[in-house]
Amino acid sequence: MVNVSDVLGTWVLVNWTSLKNGEPAGFPMGEDAHGQIIYSAEGRMAASLMMQNFKDNPSTTNPTPDVCLAYGGTFQIDGDEVVHDVIFATLPHWIGHPLRRTMSWKEGDLCLNTAPETSKSGNTYQHELRWRKL
Repeated sequence: MVNVSDVLGTWVLVNWTSLKNGEPAGFPMGEDAHGQIIYSAEGRMAASLMMQNFKDNPSTTNPTPDVCLAYGGTFQIDGDEVVHDVIFATLPHWIGHPLRRTMSWKEGDLCLNTAPETSKSGNTYQHELRWRKL
């Protein structure tokens, strides 16, 4: 069982990999994606992810979720899962809904795994985000 104290602090993204129908599908924002997630002792959290070359986009470009993603709210630990209760997000359909992530540890890094989700096309996707504590 994971304790809240295990996740508190600031973490940087090591990598983000995805599976499509159970097979490796690469890196949603590239192998060199940037990200940070913060968990506070007050039960607040915030996460941001972006492609490494995001800064090179013209200022007139609207960021899309495959380029830049951010959300935040509160969090709680439920067994081996962390539940992010989303208050704000760049994806409006996440607002007001919990995001459940299964936690595991690899060489001291925190791995957050999404549950499999089936898209409208019938493909099933699952993601693992690996974070290293600062």
